Amino acid sequence: MAVVDDELNDSPLLSQVLGDALVPMQRFHDKILREGVERGIIGPRDEDIIWERHILNSAAIVPFVRERLTTDSQTATVADIGSGGGFPGIVLAACLPQCKVVLVEPMERRVTWLQEVVDELHLANAVVLRKRAEDLAPKSPHASTRHNKKGSQSRRHGRRRSEEQPVSVYGRRDSSTLAAVRNDDSQQDVHGHDSSGVMGREGLAKADSNPSVPQTFDVVTCRAVAPMTKLAGWTLPLLRSGGQLIALKGRSAQAELDKAAKEIKKCHGESPRVCQAPVAPGLEDTHVVLVDKR
Repeated sequence: MAVVDDELNDSPLLSQVLGDALVPMQRFHDKILREGVERGIIGPRDEDIIWERHILNSAAIVPFVRERLTTDSQTATVADIGSGGGFPGIVLAACLPQCKVVLVEPMERRVTWLQEVVDELHLANAVVLRKRAEDLAPKSPHASTRHNKKGSQSRRHGRRRSEEQPVSVYGRRDSSTLAAVRNDDSQQDVHGHDSSGVMGREGLAKADSNPSVPQTFDVVTCRAVAPMTKLAGWTLPLLRSGGQLIALKGRSAQAELDKAAKEIKKCHGESPRVCQAPVAPGLEDTHVVLVDKR
């Protein structure tokens, strides 16, 4: 097997951006390179750009999270929604060891991957939660469920279909990754396995009874999960008053915000805006969407 040479291997940019997190991120990079394509974490065309496209791209969110966390550093909480392969959640946990980071992910195979990474990188501040974001939020007494003509509940199936499509940082699905996801996760959906639980050394446990998972968070992050019209309803209810949604987005970020204006307001979000997020000197900036919670 040919050795893949990442374009940024041994670059001083890595230490400059990641600082003390470089050592665990090197182990993360190596694990992705060894197993990422086979396990559907990255596409085969990403093998030589893991640093730039996935790790440094995720690290671009760190200054925004750090700036927002004004609470006691020992109690600051971050939820990474749709954590997938660990972008940006694993990178956040390594770069901000003083914060508790909850990695929220519904797919069993990705939960397994995330827990392996947490254990291998010794990220004591990270917790893996197997759950859908919309099921994690406190239930509203006025919430209703749509029914189809036969009276069956259809909302959950529709959301699951859209939520579980693998999407790259630029919004393009990789065909080999998609095939792996369909093959792996079709069994899970057919059998209707419960997706509520905290993954750890003692296995699955109920999220509501686990003291390591707070009810609301100071910051909610995500990357390439869904358009803002859906993301607002999934993430803003998870924030405490004064918290902030910080989402890595592509070039269509402002258009997404414009379409989601009503949903953001409905979910008590305010001041939605798009900011340029530097990745590293000489590399193309990315975009971050910020929404404050009233």
